[in-house]
Amino acid sequence: MDKIKVNTLPRLTYRYTHTNETVLDFAGSRNKAEPEFSDMTYVSEGGSLPDSFKGAAEELVQTAAAGKHFQINIPDGVKTALSVRLNLEHGTEDFCGTFSVSVGQGSELNLIWIWDGKEAGGQIISAACYEVQDGGKLKVSILERNLPGAVLADQRHVILHEGAVCDFASALLGGEKVIVHSTGRLEGRKSDMTETAVYAASGTQHEDLFYHLEHVGKETKSHIDVKGALDDHAKKVFRGTLDFKHGCSGSQGDEGDYAIQLSPKARNISLPLLLCREDDVMGNHASSAGQLDEQIIYYLMSRGFSREEAQRMVIESMLRPLIDRMDSSLQDEVLEAVNHALDAKESL
Repeated sequence: MDKIKVNTLPRLTYRYTHTNETVLDFAGSRNKAEPEFSDMTYVSEGGSLPDSFKGAAEELVQTAAAGKHFQINIPDGVKTALSVRLNLEHGTEDFCGTFSVSVGQGSELNLIWIWDGKEAGGQIISAACYEVQDGGKLKVSILERNLPGAVLADQRHVILHEGAVCDFASALLGGEKVIVHSTGRLEGRKSDMTETAVYAASGTQHEDLFYHLEHVGKETKSHIDVKGALDDHAKKVFRGTLDFKHGCSGSQGDEGDYAIQLSPKARNISLPLLLCREDDVMGNHASSAGQLDEQIIYYLMSRGFSREEAQRMVIESMLRPLIDRMDSSLQDEVLEAVNHALDAKESL
């Protein structure tokens, strides 16, 4: 098993802080599971990622490229929905592969990803390239749950043309090590990209989240919002970057990272970053981490709720606005998975 560096910051900070990147033990290429598509109308097998694709690490991109490649091509003017399931079970404990998703002019695609499975261990190494043409809309809902002991790597790159809109809403509720590496290039005028994610980590789970959105076209908009809870010895790292390029006048971006630490042993690292080479732009970033407000917990307990119930209510109230952004068919499953994740406490 090799050690590789993943999710390296675009601008490095002091080495002694140990936040420039994350070191991951990685077993290499394995591929057994097959994705299950709800509809094959616009799906075909074949193709490859562009040479310029950058993922969490070169080794992870090569691993994904060693698997099968799938293309999802939505013609101009088409509105459709598609779900893709990756299920790890005994005998199919691993997946590696790549996906190319193209949304035509004026088209709309509602895409659902479900990563699930009961088999302990295993890995999912995925790399996906999304391109949305003029006036197109792409909504992506991602649910990761169960998969005890697994390594999950979701690497994606998004290109948006004029007036294109892309909305990613993720629920990161499974796996032992979860790696998200999302880059977006807002090339077209008035293109718009949103990244939201919820998580609930316990035991020794590690969530490593990287977002880098480049504003290239004029009057572009971006939004990053990550919220979750950490219990036991769980750890989360957030590396979020809003990158305003020269010529993107009139653009604006916001990013926020918020964590509730239910245990003093849980660790949270937040690195929101703004890069700017243009004057007429607006960028905002924020982060917070801490324990639950004891006054709120006391108030709820005085109304007859147990401490666990009060904590659950406060956490759900924080996560619910982001869960509501996901496809309606997943929302109840996400809430159930959040509760299950918070119940899966480490035995000490």
